[in-house]
Order: sequence, then structure tokens, then C-alpha cells
Amino acid sequence: MQARHSFTSRFKHALLLGATAAACAAPLLSVQAAPPSDGVHKVRAIHRGEGGEPYALVREGTRIDMTGDHVSGADIKALKRNVQGDFFWFRKDGKDFIVQDVATLERVRQAWASMEKTGAEMERHGEEMGRHGKAMGDYGNQMAMAAVTLNKTKMEAIGKKMEDAGKPMEALGKKMEVLGEQMEAQQKDADRATRGIISEAVASGKARPAPQRG
Repeated sequence: MQARHSFTSRFKHALLLGATAAACAAPLLSVQAAPPSDGVHKVRAIHRGEGGEPYALVREGTRIDMTGDHVSGADIKALKRNVQGDFFWFRKDGKDFIVQDVATLERVRQAWASMEKTGAEMERHGEEMGRHGKAMGDYGNQMAMAAVTLNKTKMEAIGKKMEDAGKPMEALGKKMEVLGEQMEAQQKDADRATRGIISEAVASGKARPAPQRG
């Protein structure tokens, strides 16, 4: 009776791990999608904002780091055609401005440096989680086939493999949870610093009206 309970418990735990793996793997795999067809290879929402006006750090090449829900990467790319070199675009009091002062651009980059570093670490863990998730999915398929044939011995063996495979996933999940909380705090700090830089740029005259997009 005890052996049967142990098998049932292991089987349920294995299925739970499999479901968790599938939930984690799906969004992670989608991150590997091909670049968008509009030619902007990296448009990253660095802060959604809570009522704040949008801004974007635009670098030579195709990298655009932007914030806000009301401006698309295509809009900023259109503006980029009229501005030579790196620039920082922002909207303040409903008006669009750009800054190309080197020191100001560096301050904006530095404001987001900590979050970018944490984000890169999160991405590495996410890729590892995706690999574990794929392995767990394979075990899940094997478990389903064993269940069809009611092969209890095989199901128990696969369940043990799923338990073992799930341990590093649980550890990664805890690390990613901590990193997620860290990124949230860093994001708020970076946004606050950036908005301070925006106010200074306007007051000092380093910001100038943005050219029309075309």
C-alpha cells in the first residue's frame, strides 16, 4: 500500500513539474523569434511607465531602447532618418524633443546599466530554463505513452527522471524570481533618474525640438 502511495505521489509530482516546464518553456522559446521585418532588430520596452510620457535612446545601427505605450518603434525609426548619430528622444508636456549632448546620452545609458546587466543574467537563466523545459516535455511524452500501455514500472522510472530533472528548474525559478524583483526595483530607479535628466536637459537648453518624422 505504501509503495502504491509512493508511486502515485511521484506520478502526480512529475506531472506537476511537466506542466510547470511547459508553462515556462513556451514564452521563453518565443523570445528566440526572428527579428521584425521593419528592420529594427532590437526595440526593447525598458519601462511601460505609469502615466509618464515616453522616451527612447536611439543608437547608430538598429538598436532602439524605448519606453511608453503610445509610440511605436516605426515612429522612432522614421525620426531616426532625419537625425544623424545617436540621440535621446523624449516627450515632455506633449512636445517632442531630442538631445545629442554626449554627456547626457552617457548619463541615460548609465541610468539603465544595472538593469541591463540584470536583464542579461535573467536571459541566460531563461535560456537554461528553456532547455530544461524541453527535456521535461520529452519526459512528459514518454510518460503519456507509458500511461497508455499501463506500464507501471516504466511510468515510475520516468517519474523519477522528471523529479530529478525538475530540481534544477526549481532552483532556476527561485533565482529568476529574485532577479525579477531586482529588475523591477532597478527599472523604477532608472526611470526616475532618466526623468530627472530630461528635466535638466530642457532647463539647460541641451534639448531641442525634434524634427518632423519622415
